[in-house]
Amino acid sequence: MSFRWLLPWALGSLGSAASSPPSLVVAFQGRADAEASAYDELLAALQREGEERKVEIFYPKKGTFQEMEPEVQELMAQHPGAFLVYMGHGMGTTGGASAAQHYAATATAAKARLVLLAGFLERVWRPDIAACMKTWSVQPTLKCPKGLCPGGYLKDGVHNCSGPTIPSPSYPGPPSLSIGGELDGLVRMSRMAEAWYTQQATQHKVKLVLGMSHSDLMSSIPSSVAAQDLPSECGASDARTQVSKLILDFLLAESLEISPEAEIFGPFVEMFAKEEGSWWWTSYSDEQGSSSWAANAQRRLVDPLPCSGASGAWHVENEFHLLSDEGLIPPYYRPKHRPNLTKDESGGFLRSLTVAQLRYVELSVLQVAAGLNGWAVIKEEKAGVLADRKMAIKDDGGNPTSAIEIGTKLVSREAAFKACGAQTSPSLDQGDRCKSINQDAYQLALNVSSQRALSRFQRLGRPLVMAADKKPTPPAGPWWIWNYLSYTDKSSEVEVASWYAFYPLSGPAYGAGNHYCKLLSPARALEWIYIDGLRKAPKNVNEVNVSVVV
Repeated sequence: MSFRWLLPWALGSLGSAASSPPSLVVAFQGRADAEASAYDELLAALQREGEERKVEIFYPKKGTFQEMEPEVQELMAQHPGAFLVYMGHGMGTTGGASAAQHYAATATAAKARLVLLAGFLERVWRPDIAACMKTWSVQPTLKCPKGLCPGGYLKDGVHNCSGPTIPSPSYPGPPSLSIGGELDGLVRMSRMAEAWYTQQATQHKVKLVLGMSHSDLMSSIPSSVAAQDLPSECGASDARTQVSKLILDFLLAESLEISPEAEIFGPFVEMFAKEEGSWWWTSYSDEQGSSSWAANAQRRLVDPLPCSGASGAWHVENEFHLLSDEGLIPPYYRPKHRPNLTKDESGGFLRSLTVAQLRYVELSVLQVAAGLNGWAVIKEEKAGVLADRKMAIKDDGGNPTSAIEIGTKLVSREAAFKACGAQTSPSLDQGDRCKSINQDAYQLALNVSSQRALSRFQRLGRPLVMAADKKPTPPAGPWWIWNYLSYTDKSSEVEVASWYAFYPLSGPAYGAGNHYCKLLSPARALEWIYIDGLRKAPKNVNEVNVSVVV
């Protein structure tokens, strides 16, 4: 039995006119880098679908939405009962779907609708994201209540980015339908999954076409698209037919199948919202929220413990904090955040707390002046990642939406054994401890992948292989913080290596008992399996570092 839902805002409108056939005025804008005729076959497929359903479709002459507007108004005047549809293909500065949503945001027609092909409603339409971006206008100053602030000073909370559990858009324009391709190499499925997850309780619907690539909707493909896209499995003709049916289903309010989105996007929800604690799937930020993966990393680091009953009753927690927070470090001069592990009086119950930061952009030790440049440090905050003039990440679906890494501070094995009253030695922390946790992250992503995606990856993909942990030089905090999880392309596979920092109990009190790891996010591993691992190796690859791409 298939479940269907109706669009209550359209009932009795487009499909109810008994005196005349329903009609559509479709203003369509494709990618700016594509030829004007590239979408003729797509629009012809939509026309055929309209004819089958006895729907008249009128198109203004091609151009930008601004250029089409006079003819759009003329067509609407000629067909007063028609629906006005703004439709675009692709995201970013060259994308028609990006242009369509911003143009339609001011649409006043009661019967206007928005269709985004290989597109989604951008994060800027979410109230919590918009509020977070505005906080970036407050930058560090040299005025400090403690006297000297060489790296700048900010009051706690000025970049607060709080919001609802599931951040949904408050789009001022008409109801929308976003259609993505399972094998779209330019507007990745993980970003479409995020749109689906955050828009389930709204009038903005998201559909996925299995096996469809970005190129399937164009008859002539720009070289920039061909270089990035993934091979189609359904074929262009079938993709255009499926897309046309979805568009008419949406506009006629007849029905839209709930599957396959819930099943296909399910692993992404688990890896992004739960395991990683993504800033985009939740309202978490650099100072609030947690990562389930970073919490459980403590157990993975120290198991098996000699404490009686510890394995069954262990309660793990994690908190997000800037890794560089310290009492004497700008820009906040906060108390230092350190992991801890405690045992109850019976000796059987353990509670652990780890500290983690999601990393979405990369800075160097030089840029942050070993952590003393407060103006640079905050570029890694959520507000900076969203709004910094030079480093803000693009919300166009082109690059991974998962974190580059989960920088995590853990209690060392030596300290954990001491908490259990067992014999300790620094040798307990020897070996590639971070590598082992990262292997588990990769395996988890493989385990939750759909059989369809897993079979494709095993047939066509390049695996991730965990390499030995690396110790920074010098082995001090800033050199661990601002060295990122590395991905090295070996052509047939990609090596992943963690940076670690271990401080024995016999060492200086400042760091004693800590074992720090750069962890692979299971969400990034999932994106690799579904998307990036299917791409061909760069030509003439010779140990190319691909940390920005993976």
